[in-house]
Amino acid sequence: MLRKLTIHPLFWVTIGLAIITGRFREVILLFSIVFIHEMGHAVTANYFRWRINKIVLLPFGGVAVVDEHGNRPIYEEFLVILAGPLQHVWMIGAGFLIFEAGLITESLFDLFLFHNLIVLLFNLLPIWPLDGGKLLFLLYTILYPFKVAHRSMIYSSALFLLVLILITSLWFPEQLSLWIVMSFLIAAHIKEWKHHPYIYFRFLLDRYTRVYEGKEATLSVMPNMRLSEVLSKLYRGRRYTITIKGLDVCADEKMLLEAYFQKNQLRCAVGTLFR
Repeated sequence: MLRKLTIHPLFWVTIGLAIITGRFREVILLFSIVFIHEMGHAVTANYFRWRINKIVLLPFGGVAVVDEHGNRPIYEEFLVILAGPLQHVWMIGAGFLIFEAGLITESLFDLFLFHNLIVLLFNLLPIWPLDGGKLLFLLYTILYPFKVAHRSMIYSSALFLLVLILITSLWFPEQLSLWIVMSFLIAAHIKEWKHHPYIYFRFLLDRYTRVYEGKEATLSVMPNMRLSEVLSKLYRGRRYTITIKGLDVCADEKMLLEAYFQKNQLRCAVGTLFR
């Protein structure tokens, strides 16, 4: 269930600029489009019983903040991410039907179509925390262990953001709204990098405290590997049985997570945990 709907200060700045420049109608239209986009995420997340903390509305889209930490089924997260962009499909279709019925002017329909396409295409850029950035992270979590995937996503997203900043500098240097968006994205990347250890910690804690259902997998490790090294090899969407080479030991991942959270044996070699 959605706990809180928040309008980011950047949106108020955009509204202020719109009033000054006489483009208030455009902002109201954009606000409506962004709101429907984000409600697509929220409704889908609620359908899967995700814990939705809040939704923050921004001038170019929004951010759904959920209390899920990379351990929900991959198909669920894919559908939750995709639910936002899909809202533009029916909105454009509905707008066209309303225009054909003569209920709105051509100029208003063109403006509605333009903002829909801008919000849709911008959100699909592979930049965190846009929908495209979340899809990129989802792909990385399929290919790599969660800890590596999150760090790789930040690197890749930062590279795409740098390209976007260069494009803005060369072709749209006078677009104040774009620079406001760039500032937000830069701040989001800095925050995500600083929170990397915490995000990884919550990923492990979520697996430890909840009944985790995933594809059964086996992880074979050397007895001298540290517990921290073993845990860093965990993928999302997989529930692990840990085998230790040279020892007749076969343990569920919960035992290692318990050693991490309850016994603080992070630097301990896994082989010593079962002696």
